[in-house]
Amino acid sequence: MDKHYLTSLFSPDSIVVFAGAAAKVDAPGTPQAQALLAALKAQQFSGTLSFLDIHTTGTLADLAQTRADLAIIALPPEDVAAALEVAGRIKCRSALVVSSGINATLAAELQRVAKRHGMHLLGPNCLGFQSPRRGLNASVAGPLAAQGHLALVSQSGALTASILDWAQQNAVGFSTVVSLGPNTAVDLAQVLDFLANDAHTHSIVVYMEGISDARRFMSALRAAANAKPVVVLKAGHKAGGNKAAQTHSGTIVGSDDVFDAALRRAGAVR
Repeated sequence: MDKHYLTSLFSPDSIVVFAGAAAKVDAPGTPQAQALLAALKAQQFSGTLSFLDIHTTGTLADLAQTRADLAIIALPPEDVAAALEVAGRIKCRSALVVSSGINATLAAELQRVAKRHGMHLLGPNCLGFQSPRRGLNASVAGPLAAQGHLALVSQSGALTASILDWAQQNAVGFSTVVSLGPNTAVDLAQVLDFLANDAHTHSIVVYMEGISDARRFMSALRAAANAKPVVVLKAGHKAGGNKAAQTHSGTIVGSDDVFDAALRRAGAVR
């Protein structure tokens, strides 16, 4: 069977990390870079892992020696676009940006860079993802979760971290954990499509606050729910909560009754 187009993102064989000074021993870096590096080094990733510093690496001729499926970027906002450009030039197929504090304008620019190079972009302003089976904790969400067959995809970083804490205390394992930021190019529908086709995922839990493309989301949800059980946790059950969720995610779900009916028709459980 052909590999899914997001395999390079969620199940990479090779990773290059842009973490700046934090990649050096006892050197400072952003809090995200420090947390990411600690997470990556805490377990044995089954693929190859390398590090690049956009300020000291050298010429593009030097960079040409580097190849990776996935680039992970944990740099200050002003350096993220340059790192993403380098990732594109060394032919990374996917990129994860865990850097925080990136505004909508810069996020849109990152999406343009990724699109120009044909890269799938997860983030920015997200916690990243975990793949316990691969020993890969590409996140700032805490320790790597235990292995299991349940997948979690969440639009809330805080809830992602809380669920992982709960799961650790209750011996619940995961196949994949994905935290989606509000400005990510790889959206909820695409992640659902990947999980629906992932043989290691037997069921899916989705926490959502809003969707920007209802038709695409419902199509992906219906396909996923036809393949395996899908449970949807949605913020904003009441009008006040709906408004709060919309403010946080920048997207709109609309009428709660309509959403309930759509979920039932898709075969998912709320």
